[in-house]
Amino acid sequence: MALTLLLIIFSMDNYEWQKNKAVVDRMYYSERVLQTTTLFASMFTAANMVFVRNNFFANQARARILPTWKYWAIFNGVVISMLLKPLTKEEMQIQWRKRLVMGKWLYTLYHMDPIETPAASE
Repeated sequence: MALTLLLIIFSMDNYEWQKNKAVVDRMYYSERVLQTTTLFASMFTAANMVFVRNNFFANQARARILPTWKYWAIFNGVVISMLLKPLTKEEMQIQWRKRLVMGKWLYTLYHMDPIETPAASE
């Protein structure tokens, strides 16, 4: 009985771990969406700048640059806001602080200290 209870407490199938994993996944995918779209928009812009520099269809290449970044901003704004909308500000702050301190997204719960807020002195 005690072993079963211990396994349930320390297993990864409890609610707190699953909730933490869902938060971490949403933050991770948001970062990956931003990195990937930025990479491809930068590569497309660089290719068009080569065409402009070599004067190959320069006007068309120049005209493609601003719409690329407009669609980049719209896509990232919509997708990232949809991914992060269910999360609370506190959940995002804890995960972001953990990401900055540890250097990667972690599923562990023991790295999650609550954020200390100074009490108002009267």
